[in-house]
Amino acid sequence: MIPYLRLILIHLWVACVAGAVVIAGLAMGQVSFATFLWAGAIGVLLGVPAALLNWAYLRPNRSRRIGWTWKIADWARAA
Repeated sequence: MIPYLRLILIHLWVACVAGAVVIAGLAMGQVSFATFLWAGAIGVLLGVPAALLNWAYLRPNRSRRIGWTWKIADWARAA
């Protein structure tokens, strides 16, 4: 298995969410530096939790072993 799966998933999720926000902002005509700042912030705020839940889904035993006993992590493992 990939030893740094969490790290890879976080980078992928943040980049994908931020990229989608940049595309949406530019499509709406918001051509400024603020568009990219907002995209980065939204990418981090939504991408990191999504990546960690994705990791809990892919590695349920490992996430349980390190103490992820939150309801939402249980929901991700059960899916």
